[in-house]
Amino acid sequence: MRYAFIDVQNTMGTVNQLLNFSIDWGKLIRHLKNEKWDCAKVFYYKGRRKGEEEDKRIQDLENLGYIVRSKLTHIHPDKTFTQKGFCQKCGAETESKYIIKGDHKSNCDVELTVDALKIAYANNSEKEFLIFTGDGDFRFLIEALIEKGIKVIIISNTKKNSNGDKRFSTRLRDLIKQEENKGKSGLVDFIDINDWKQSIKI
Repeated sequence: MRYAFIDVQNTMGTVNQLLNFSIDWGKLIRHLKNEKWDCAKVFYYKGRRKGEEEDKRIQDLENLGYIVRSKLTHIHPDKTFTQKGFCQKCGAETESKYIIKGDHKSNCDVELTVDALKIAYANNSEKEFLIFTGDGDFRFLIEALIEKGIKVIIISNTKKNSNGDKRFSTRLRDLIKQEENKGKSGLVDFIDINDWKQSIKI
């Protein structure tokens, strides 16, 4: 059986920032449940803020067929730092302040990992996992899955953004190469989510 696990924050950042499109979640789940992929379950992991609008969004996703795992975001407040120095010309002490803007944060990596391992160890039937992420923290999970004999397909994109930064971790890239070197016995594949753009975009 085939299962899909979507690290939503990472995946949305990849398609929005690197590939210039947004995901239609109805189209995506239909794509994952079509005749080719035939996913038995599709898990959706994302933090949420309090409010009726957010509750309705989760309900809408569940009505589409997603199994939604969410938890409330917590706020990282703005931080103000003071940096002291000396003027090179006169030697007087100087002081400057700068602010690092806070943000709403929530991480559902543990929830994804636990769900994946529960299914992996549930029975001895043949399984294949589609994991939507570029986050290298999932390498340890993926290695545990392939040790169990589960085929894993990582779905992301390896482009760099305008600053030259990658959203796809080198740790995952190295794991894919390592498995490719095993040939047919390798248990990790990669799908560029951009290849699905026309099927899943808004």
